[in-house]
Amino acid sequence: MGIRERIFGKRVHEAGTALVMPSGKPRGFGLNAEEQFAERSDLFKKYKKAYEVIPLITAIIDVQADQAVQEFFFEGPNSEKLTKWADKMNLSQFFHRIAKSLLLYGNSYVEVLPTELKIINPVWMDVYREPTGEIIGYSQIIENEKLVLWGSTGDKDKDDSFKKKISSFDNLVHFRHNVISSEKYGLSIIHPLLESLNIKLDMESNLRKVLFKYVAPLIWAKVGNDQFPANSSIVADISGTLRDLQAESEITTSHLVDLSVLEFNAKGMDIETPLKHIEAQIITGGLVPPVLLGREGSGTQNAEVQLRSFGRHIKALQRELKNEFEDKIIISQSLGSEEDKLIWTQAEEREREIEMDILRGLVTDGIITPQKANDLLPPRFREKLPEAPDLLNQQDIGANGLQKPRPNQMKNDKVKDNPNDPTQTTKLKSAKNKRVKKTDRKVPIK
Repeated sequence: MGIRERIFGKRVHEAGTALVMPSGKPRGFGLNAEEQFAERSDLFKKYKKAYEVIPLITAIIDVQADQAVQEFFFEGPNSEKLTKWADKMNLSQFFHRIAKSLLLYGNSYVEVLPTELKIINPVWMDVYREPTGEIIGYSQIIENEKLVLWGSTGDKDKDDSFKKKISSFDNLVHFRHNVISSEKYGLSIIHPLLESLNIKLDMESNLRKVLFKYVAPLIWAKVGNDQFPANSSIVADISGTLRDLQAESEITTSHLVDLSVLEFNAKGMDIETPLKHIEAQIITGGLVPPVLLGREGSGTQNAEVQLRSFGRHIKALQRELKNEFEDKIIISQSLGSEEDKLIWTQAEEREREIEMDILRGLVTDGIITPQKANDLLPPRFREKLPEAPDLLNQQDIGANGLQKPRPNQMKNDKVKDNPNDPTQTTKLKSAKNKRVKKTDRKVPIK
């Protein structure tokens, strides 16, 4: 045991003792931090391009973000303070942008400032950590220009290469979506769809050519006859004319040319089949029911099952936002305590109606009191109830929530001068018409 351990006790590892990556490798993103960072940035740019040019991807991300970010409220000792702060920070819009970034990139970074929550583009962000998993720094590198470093990269020479260095990263929050094992980055919902998206983009970019080849009929031209054989130049001219032939085109020939139309689909398979297959793969990986994307469903019952499953998926996304927000912003930024909680309301009106019906049924059946049901309602439905006395023993409820003593337990003048007090009497001669304690009766011995 070393001297430090003898004085201060056994050393406690901040991130445990198990390794989350080989200790011999750099602390960046893989074997070569610069190359892996560039590769990851290129992937992020592909994600954004897919969101911008493929309507199906746009719908998948927007629908999930819109469903996840609903009305919310705070509960806890600092709920009123947090509610005012949320209005000041426009927290609803903040959550919506964070949800989109998580779905699109798998990651979102936020710099917490006194007057705003500043969202940073995750394309240019990198994370550094110890082999045991303890985060030691963040960096912002834009187009190979090392701009800002929060904390440290673990390499002093590399730290000095940044233009601006900030010793602490306590005000930087990293939101992650769909984290696998001990990875330090989240996973975009688009990542498993990249291959299908590449095929879809290739198909749509060549759609003009594909439609031309499938719509135009296959024509067989006979040029010349036995009496007037055709030479090579005439055959070449007719071939060039047919090559440029499109739907609704007309062609005029002499009696030496005989045109025969074959079948339209003889050139290959129907384009609709592979296109539907690719889109089905994208919808499956996107986790959004087809009915919410404007696609034909497979029946009312199947649509109902898909919507229920989608609701659980949305709640999982809400939990990711909730947990990170409570731990890294409410608690870490001293905006509240561990008792303060972010509560999401139901994503659908149907879920709200079901919850209301359940509460109504519990009250009707006498399982819970109306006051308890009132406490379980969201704040906008919650009513502040008056302080009512306990009808059983006439004990009032005080401001602190505790029962007040009964009148005959309170030591005041009204109790002492109560004419109905059975322990006092005015009939004793020695009392001289004053109320005195009864002392003329003895307790018999049994």
